[in-house]
Amino acid sequence: MPGTDHDRARFLETGGATGTNREISHAVLKRTLLTMNNLALLTDPRLPGNPIVWVNDFFCAFTGYERREVLGRNCRFLQGDDRDQPGRHRLRAAVRAAEPCNVVLRNYKKDGTLFYNHLYLSPVVEGGAVVYFVGLQHDATDREHAVRLQRDREVHEAAERERERFGMDLHDGLGQELAGIAFFTGALCQRLAADGSAYAKDVRQLLEYIQSAQGAAWDLARGLSPVDASPHGLGDAIARLCRQVAEIHPEVVSRCDVEAFAFAEGREARYLFRIAQEAVNNAVKHAAASEISVSLHRSEGEVVLEIVDDGVGVPHHVLDADFSLTGSHSAEATAERTRHGMGLYGMRYRAELIGARLAIWPRESGGTVVRCVLPVDEA
Repeated sequence: MPGTDHDRARFLETGGATGTNREISHAVLKRTLLTMNNLALLTDPRLPGNPIVWVNDFFCAFTGYERREVLGRNCRFLQGDDRDQPGRHRLRAAVRAAEPCNVVLRNYKKDGTLFYNHLYLSPVVEGGAVVYFVGLQHDATDREHAVRLQRDREVHEAAERERERFGMDLHDGLGQELAGIAFFTGALCQRLAADGSAYAKDVRQLLEYIQSAQGAAWDLARGLSPVDASPHGLGDAIARLCRQVAEIHPEVVSRCDVEAFAFAEGREARYLFRIAQEAVNNAVKHAAASEISVSLHRSEGEVVLEIVDDGVGVPHHVLDADFSLTGSHSAEATAERTRHGMGLYGMRYRAELIGARLAIWPRESGGTVVRCVLPVDEA
C-alpha cells in the first residue's frame, strides 16, 4: 500500500486500481482464479446457449474434463440426466434476470461420480450490458451428505419409534384381548366337555382359531419391534430369526453364534438386526442357500456382525453398483436399485445411519459374506 496518507486514501477509493496497479490487479486476479482450489468458470450470455468460455485448472482436475471438452458447452451438462432439481430452476431464473444466484446442485464428474456443487453465480456488467457470468463453485458433498444423513436418521428414528409403539400396542392391546378370549373359550370348552355337550368339539376348534390369531398378533408385534433394550436383545432377536428360517425352510441349515452386550443407543441394535434380517432373507429367497450362519461378536472397540451363506452369490455388477447415500439420484440409478439392489441399498443405508462399515463379497467356495462393523465406545 502507498506510504503517504494521501496515497492510502486514493488507494482505498479506487480499490488499488490506479495506473499500473490496475494492470497488476488484473494479472493477480487472473492468476488467482486460475490456480485457486475451487472451481471457477466464465460463461458468455452473448453467445447462443450461454456457453462456458473459460475454466480454471482446478475445474479440470476436479471434474476430470479437459478444457476442450468443456469450452463451448452450457454448464448444465454437469447435471447429466439429473435435471429435476429446485436449484436448477432458481439458477435459470437468475440468469434470465441477470441477477446473482447462490444454489446447491447435484453435479457429476466425467466418471459419473456425484458431487454437490455449491455455486455462486454473478453477472459481469460493462456499459450497462451483461458480458459474462462468473461462477465460483465449491465442493459441498461432505456438508450435504452430513445434513442429509442427519435428516434421514431423524426420519428413520421417528419411523422406528412409531413402529415400536404400534408393536407394543398390538402386543399389549389386541394380543391381550385375544389371550383373554382364549382363556374364557378354553374354560367354556371344558364345561361343555364335562357336560357331554356335542358343541364341545366346535368350541375347541374355535379356541384353536383364537390361539392361532393370538400367535399371529404376537409374531407381528415382535416383527415390528424385534429387539428389546436388554443386553441379550439383539442376540435373542438374531437367534429367533435363525429359528424361524429353520421352521419355515427346513431344507436350510441355519447356525447362530452371538454374544450379549448392551448398546449405547437402541437404534444401533435395531439397525444391526435389520441388516442381519435382510442378509438372511436374501440368502434364502434369492441365493437359494442351503446353509446360513450368523455371528455377532465384540472385540477391540468394535461390534462385528457377519452373515455367511453358500448360495449362488450376488452378481458382480450389483456388488459394484453405488448404493450409498451419496450415490446418483438419477431415474436410471433409482431404477437400477429397484431392479437389483434394494436389499443391498437398505443394508448399506442402515449401516451408514449408525456409522458402521458394511462390506459384501463373494466366497471362494461359493456364496456370499456380509460383514458389518460398528465402532463402539469401550467405556
